[in-house]
Amino acid sequence: MLIPLISLILGIVLLGFAFLTYIGYPSFKSIPSLYRLKGNQFFVLGTSLIALTLALGIIGYIGYADASLLRSVRLVFGVTGIFLISFNWLRTIDSESRELSKLEKMLVAVLKFMNVKTILTFFSISILFSIFLISFFDGNYGGDAYMYHLPFAARLWGIITPEQYTFEYNIEHRFLGFPLLANWLQGLFWVMFKRPEATNLLAYSSLLIFIAYLRFYLKIPFYLASLTLLAVPMVQMHAARSYIDLPGNVGVSILILTTYLLYINKLEFNNKTFLLIFLSAGAAANTKFQLIPVVFIALLLLLPKIVSKYWQLKGNYKNKLIRASRTLFLCLLASVVIFITPIKNTVLYANPFYPVKVTIAGVVLNHNEAPPDFMHENIRKLPPHLRWGRSILEIDVFDKRRPWPWTLAMDFISWDEEKFGLGGYFGGYVIFNLILFIYLCWKHSNKESKTAIIIMVLMTGLTPLLPQAYELRYYMYWMMVFVALNCYLLCRLVEQYSQKFINPRNFALVATSFILIFVHKTNGFFTYPAYESLSKYMEVNVQEETFNKIKDGDKICLVGKAPHSFFYSSYFHPPRQYSLQSEFEMSPEYIEDKCQGRKILQ
Repeated sequence: MLIPLISLILGIVLLGFAFLTYIGYPSFKSIPSLYRLKGNQFFVLGTSLIALTLALGIIGYIGYADASLLRSVRLVFGVTGIFLISFNWLRTIDSESRELSKLEKMLVAVLKFMNVKTILTFFSISILFSIFLISFFDGNYGGDAYMYHLPFAARLWGIITPEQYTFEYNIEHRFLGFPLLANWLQGLFWVMFKRPEATNLLAYSSLLIFIAYLRFYLKIPFYLASLTLLAVPMVQMHAARSYIDLPGNVGVSILILTTYLLYINKLEFNNKTFLLIFLSAGAAANTKFQLIPVVFIALLLLLPKIVSKYWQLKGNYKNKLIRASRTLFLCLLASVVIFITPIKNTVLYANPFYPVKVTIAGVVLNHNEAPPDFMHENIRKLPPHLRWGRSILEIDVFDKRRPWPWTLAMDFISWDEEKFGLGGYFGGYVIFNLILFIYLCWKHSNKESKTAIIIMVLMTGLTPLLPQAYELRYYMYWMMVFVALNCYLLCRLVEQYSQKFINPRNFALVATSFILIFVHKTNGFFTYPAYESLSKYMEVNVQEETFNKIKDGDKICLVGKAPHSFFYSSYFHPPRQYSLQSEFEMSPEYIEDKCQGRKILQ
């Protein structure tokens, strides 16, 4: 108890010292070296972080917070504090001093031209490049990606024929009905780079596209857009993997933010804007079924804004009516393309969301599988908004059986367990953004902030009502738009008022702290490349005993090897030639029926 108590006292004293130094306490005039630090933000921030590092020890000792998480926070605070103080000291050194070596003089000269924004920009570029290396070289994490995203991409591009590999019966029907745009693009990357790991590049590219959108449309600095997004675990984890949740949510986020810009009159509706809306809506609706309702609602909100533009142009009633009619007709044609997947499914299968079971007015439409129904009873009994709120705030969502606190699907436990799928936004980061959003809307009360409030209220009201909304990876757009709106409002605020603490640089520093905690807690798995190719991953996940039973020319039905049954395909084992069908482990009668006379391996 003595050491934590002493640390608390030292932390309080050091925090007071930093404050008095920053305001230029009169008694410090007798100590010129201290008084010169008046108003020095590097020194006060660095010293304050070190003070907090010392003071927070008592919280862990009493047991008010998770010791492991608190240790990570203190480590980040301490290292950052030491860095800021050292950085400030190096910037104030006289580079002409004869006591400095040539190397030291060179370092000081460089640092004099550097600032926090430069460092943050370099840091964001470094992380993005590191994630690129993961997306290009690593194939060591799959799940759904290996069960059907990569197989779909291979089928669409003829990389692996149906004779070489046939999906499970249910997955085959998903291939017939699910939106396939993202899988087609994954296959394009596979063909371009001649390696299956390149399918990861779709998610990575979508992140870069969204950052570019924030930079050029919302005028958010590159470092701020990058770091505030990467601080969201779900975004960083998905950015380098072959899941398709991030690309779809990038499309929805761009669509929502474009709607926002149109309503605050920061963007003019023209051919370029129409193309942006068309591409973002089409990309989202043709990537994930779950995103189609969100796209539909966003387009409905856009419609009055689009029609009113042409109606307000000069001209008589007849000309206005003609212009509005042409616009509506063009929007209708665009909507057919945007919603081509549900339209195709309605025509072919009499169900817009085939193969998923849908009931309309008591009528059950043609289907092949029921919607997921593995929700734990403790989650099911909560109202949708409380269920979703528990997930975004990460209240009792972590499980020690997971290799890291956060995973792509918050899985590694049974589907029917209470904590399955919950979490992924970093609860503390959500709370921070909420406080910042309230402050920005209060401080900068105008059309921009009021419209942002409406956007957030609509998203928060509707998102929890969507299927499996508590599994946050399906609806990442909520957090991505939330962060983007905070960045936008903050940048506009500092354009009008001088802000010492509430500014883009400090927001990026806070985001950086959350990133460092995330990297530490996940052992850098989602941030640093392991250079583990798919072939190396397959060595562990293809059972040699089972594979050796397959002979050239065999027609095999492989049972119970999902999500890795795809790796048993002859494509990955040249020059072997055989036909493989995969099937889930079900009843013997089901397996016998679906395998259709093939040699069964379990």
